[in-house]
Amino acid sequence: MAISKDEVIALCNRFHDMTMIEKGGVAEHRKFFLYPDSRIYIPHSADLTFQMNYEIHQRLTDEVHKPLEPWEIISLCDDPERVRAIGPVYWQGRFVDSPEGALIKCVVGMDWIIQRVPTGELKIVLYMDAYHHFLPDSAPISWK
Repeated sequence: MAISKDEVIALCNRFHDMTMIEKGGVAEHRKFFLYPDSRIYIPHSADLTFQMNYEIHQRLTDEVHKPLEPWEIISLCDDPERVRAIGPVYWQGRFVDSPEGALIKCVVGMDWIIQRVPTGELKIVLYMDAYHHFLPDSAPISWK
């Protein structure tokens, strides 16, 4: 069965809920990935380990994510079933110690390789953020 856009968006939402709302740690991150020591590749800093991603989101509150359009789902192979999923996600949040109005507002370009495993579950093979476009009224963010 082909991996659908709806399945990709559902995976995207579950992953971001885990990181931003549930504040999941390394073990929770690993559940989403085919390879347990994967990285999150971002364009303006060191590649993020799951621990680094966890620590970033621990410093943030009032986080929101929303997949935007368009999403392109490109079939890569049938065995294993893999797709490349490319699409934007709106992300906002603020640092715990920042003024309440100081929101980080950003559109993030997701570029993922996703594989269906034998159980039928989708796993992220490669997670890249192709870009972070901060909106003009965004609060600044430091990736360190």
